[in-house]
Amino acid sequence: MLLSTPEQIETYSSSGLWGEDRLDLVFARHAEQRPDDLALIDDQGLHSVSGRRPQCLSFIRTWRRVVALSEFLTGIGMKADTVVAMLIPPSADAAVLTLVASRMGLILAPIPLTSGEADLREKLEQVGAKAIVCCSHYEEEAVAERVRNVAAEMFSIRFVFCIGENAPEGLIDLGDILDGEDNVAEDGLFEHGSQISANSVLAIHWSSAGSEQAMPIGRSHNQLLAIARYVHEQTDLSSEHCSFVSHHLSGLIGFAVGMVAALDVGARLQFHNFRTLGRYINALAEFGGQHVVLPGGLWEEAHALLPMQVREQLISIMLVWNRVHAEQTVFAENETAARLIDLTNFKDLALFSQIRRHPSEVGSVPLGAINSLHDPSRVWMETFLYGMEESRAQTDSAIVGGELCLKGSMLPQCAFPLAGAVEGKALRATEDGYIHTEIGCHLVTEEHGDQRALFRPLGDLGDVLAFGGFTERGTDLDALYRDCIVVTDAAAFVVPSEENNPAHLMAALVVDDKETAREEFYAYLKEKRVSSMKWPRDIIFVEAIPRQTNGRVMRESLIEASQVANVA
Repeated sequence: MLLSTPEQIETYSSSGLWGEDRLDLVFARHAEQRPDDLALIDDQGLHSVSGRRPQCLSFIRTWRRVVALSEFLTGIGMKADTVVAMLIPPSADAAVLTLVASRMGLILAPIPLTSGEADLREKLEQVGAKAIVCCSHYEEEAVAERVRNVAAEMFSIRFVFCIGENAPEGLIDLGDILDGEDNVAEDGLFEHGSQISANSVLAIHWSSAGSEQAMPIGRSHNQLLAIARYVHEQTDLSSEHCSFVSHHLSGLIGFAVGMVAALDVGARLQFHNFRTLGRYINALAEFGGQHVVLPGGLWEEAHALLPMQVREQLISIMLVWNRVHAEQTVFAENETAARLIDLTNFKDLALFSQIRRHPSEVGSVPLGAINSLHDPSRVWMETFLYGMEESRAQTDSAIVGGELCLKGSMLPQCAFPLAGAVEGKALRATEDGYIHTEIGCHLVTEEHGDQRALFRPLGDLGDVLAFGGFTERGTDLDALYRDCIVVTDAAAFVVPSEENNPAHLMAALVVDDKETAREEFYAYLKEKRVSSMKWPRDIIFVEAIPRQTNGRVMRESLIEASQVANVA
């Protein structure tokens, strides 16, 4: 499936940012040239996490698995452009499935492992998925059971595969197929008869860009490789290095920056399922991780725990910031051999990466072209502040700002077509093709001579709540909570983090009977099969939901009310 326009393909191909190689072709060359080098290593605790025995695969064994699984799926009738939902933790199996999708022209749709049945069904219906690959469980989450229940109600799902022990009845076990690489014939092992284009869609991720509900965004091989190569220009990731991947694959950080990048350059991929920071750092020491990605807020705590061995082996440390560059100073120390790189995630629509220049500050973003470090004539991305000129004209204040808009080699121009649709809905854009993000920014410095204009992201303009690595529209959560029969009115809000703890979701409810409402409200969420991430950590009861004259919930007032109630 092609979603890129001919104009996009011509522009980015002629500049050298896009090419003709699919991800599987790139990896196959590594397998031919370095067959016995280690390629993929699982977290040694994977079995307790997902029911799958940890794998340790060389390049040639990985490629044999790719060929074996491709032949099996082709044999049962799976064809190019089939959307395959994937609920698999970061693992060797996930990498193999990605390479299989690349080789066959399948479209992967990684879905969060904690998704409840209602959310899972909604996502499957949105993208018209025909197959699902899942793990048997994830921690305490009964992933395979949920998948089976949803698939039983969806006639469009043709195949449901499971990887791991104790899978529910009715699911096809892929474990034996994946482990049967020795059955692959040597003849034709590296033949590539497929004519799938590198501009065809490889993966779907959901983005909350704009005030609308999160939309499925399909990206081609070239767009995903552009993300990976743009970020790793600054890390110097190479085939001799070990990349440590712990972010889940349902986001661009885990999928593109973590997995695709390592498969592209032929680095050793060490997967890790994050539980505690101490366990994470022990694994870094044990397996020699050299390139890591961490939430920005964890850096101070992680830095204090790093043993000398890890400090000396690290090459790059990428710190992730979601939509906002903190105004206050950030932890400045870096007593390691690694360079610090700040990675700003603009709602999984695009990423901005830069080497930390001022120790205690996340750098501002250049206005205009974001050029390649290796070839300044190549432009990875362009930024534009919508409404900036109006802001400058209408205010005497020194603070001038606007809405962040983006375009570039990693950004699509339309959403993935909803099931049954021929074309995807065009993303809201300016006349010049810049995609709106609804992220507010203010100008830090004006352009002056060789000095670039710089701006700082301040956060969402829309009513979007961010908590625990997730984002949800506030109005969607309000409506969900209000639908409970014992609730008269409701609003969701997020209590900010304290001392590096994650922000957590809360609910304010207006009810008649407070004594029974709490129990009935949580019973309602359970009956509705709502994802655990949408369950509020706690509840406060209020006489009325504070709203502005336009009806918008005043969520800041609810935060204050929770503090008064001593709930937060």
